[in-house]
Amino acid sequence: MTHHGKVRFALLAAVAACVVVGASFARGQAQIGRPLEKITFLLDFTPYGKHAPFYAAIDKGFWRDAGFDVTIVKGEGSATTIASYAAGAVDFAFADSPSLIIARSKGAKVKVAGVIHDKSLYAFGTLEENNINSPQDLKGKRIGSSVGDASRIMFPGFAKLNNIDAASVRWVDMTPPARVASLVLGQVDAVVLFLTETPTFSVKAKEAGKRWKDFPYADYGLDLYAAGLLARDELIANQPERVKRFVEATLKAWSWSIENPKEALDIFLKHNAAVDPDQAREHFRIAIRHMMTDTAKREGIGYIDPAKMKRTVDFVSEYFNITGVSPDDVYTNQFTPKLFPKEGAF
Repeated sequence: MTHHGKVRFALLAAVAACVVVGASFARGQAQIGRPLEKITFLLDFTPYGKHAPFYAAIDKGFWRDAGFDVTIVKGEGSATTIASYAAGAVDFAFADSPSLIIARSKGAKVKVAGVIHDKSLYAFGTLEENNINSPQDLKGKRIGSSVGDASRIMFPGFAKLNNIDAASVRWVDMTPPARVASLVLGQVDAVVLFLTETPTFSVKAKEAGKRWKDFPYADYGLDLYAAGLLARDELIANQPERVKRFVEATLKAWSWSIENPKEALDIFLKHNAAVDPDQAREHFRIAIRHMMTDTAKREGIGYIDPAKMKRTVDFVSEYFNITGVSPDDVYTNQFTPKLFPKEGAF
């Protein structure tokens, strides 16, 4: 190449670089110039370690970069969350898939737009001192739970699957935080919960000189899709770009958090100082284990496998006497990005 050719090439490269930088700057200015949309995001429960990625979505800017200024609102069980969300009380929500199927049969126009708990987390737990050694031992026992707890909603199906008369147990209504003390003090014989909560119950039982034990529903034939990101039908139809921005940003926050669990937990604890750090770490570790399934590793996190969702819908329909709800009614994969995080060390 001649000297003049080299100079001309350099000038063209410089111009091209300026165009790229200028375009990037313009996009950045456009993003900065657009006011953030203030929205509310309703959880399935009181915040604990499994919710860490949602707080990372705030502090690491995932939601902000998608155009949202998000306020996280604590929940009181998936059934309550779904009812509130279906009624339009909040903008987006996170709740249990089978609870959604039941709600859908009653008119709730909501879908799962990205699964978080790919593997079921439903469980009941007790103290070894209570001599409950199998699901059949729950007959006549007092079980503590909030009214909308997903594991309670699913209990009748779990009971039928394991030849238990669901009417033979006595439900004791209480707020979620009251379950630990009620169990330790002997006010109830067992509680229902998500497996992500078991570290808290184990520690509190040990502090009282007692021994905790849990019974995952999945070990007794009930491994269904659990909690995911929700989107109302009308938003999917009329504001798909808005739903896509929120779902993608949220799953990006989960992907980042899986790869950076220590930092994600630090962020969570900054927002939720009352949660024990050691317990929060175990909560989150269990949540990751139930998200990073073979399907997630193959298809990307958040992806909903049609065959497993069909099994979930079929089970809920059979055991809760539901008709008219199809898998296509309760989920969509149209908003899930292809994200394949590698698990980081705690």
